Amino acid sequence: MKQSVNIARGYFVTGTDTSVGKTVITGGLTGVFRKNGVRAAALKPVQTGGIESEDGLLSEDALFYRAAAGLSYSSREMNPCCFRQPLSPNLAARLSGEAIDPEFLAETYQRLAGENEVVLVEGAGGICVPLLDYHFTMADLARFLGLPLLVVARPGLGTINHTVLTVRYAQREGIEVKGIIINSYREEQATLAERTNPEVIEGMTGVPVLGIVPYLPDVSVESGQAGSLVEVIEAQVNWRSLLL
Repeated sequence: MKQSVNIARGYFVTGTDTSVGKTVITGGLTGVFRKNGVRAAALKPVQTGGIESEDGLLSEDALFYRAAAGLSYSSREMNPCCFRQPLSPNLAARLSGEAIDPEFLAETYQRLAGENEVVLVEGAGGICVPLLDYHFTMADLARFLGLPLLVVARPGLGTINHTVLTVRYAQREGIEVKGIIINSYREEQATLAERTNPEVIEGMTGVPVLGIVPYLPDVSVESGQAGSLVEVIEAQVNWRSLLL
């Protein structure tokens, strides 16, 4: 496989686990860029657990990008591979009788990169999730696209281990980690561990925590509600550093 050419500034958004808020952060950051005059788009290369519709399977995450960032791209333009089963992509593709082609994913990325200044590419699950059998993972896709990582992490107990492992694995694989974003922080309920975790994570990884995004009850990927997401991320995340 040929490595794709990175035309725009791009970032691969991964998480320390599934359901940590990668889609929320991806859609919100894309909306912040666009609000501030930066041409930006979001891409979900592979979605599992697609939504049944009259037009076939659709990506819930791509639909959320449209709602959060006001994107005009269709769900299919932002999600080239969508599978019914909510499994790891390699298994979901196998059960669908299909195979995921990294070259095809790269072509989709390049089209968006040719039309935008920034493209955020959201992975599925964590960095070690397999795409092709057991030898091509999300980390391999990020490296194939030539993109540094943004890591979305939980605020609570255990996040130090999960986040440090994610960062170290990426670095071992030769992938730059640009920053870490802590998502769904509840200040009024925060324990001492939650208040000190960002400092510890920065100290152990040498990677900056770009922001701490609070829990937002008015935001729902499932119902396509973005609420105050863009305004909150604009205020709480050092998004300007991603343009340098």
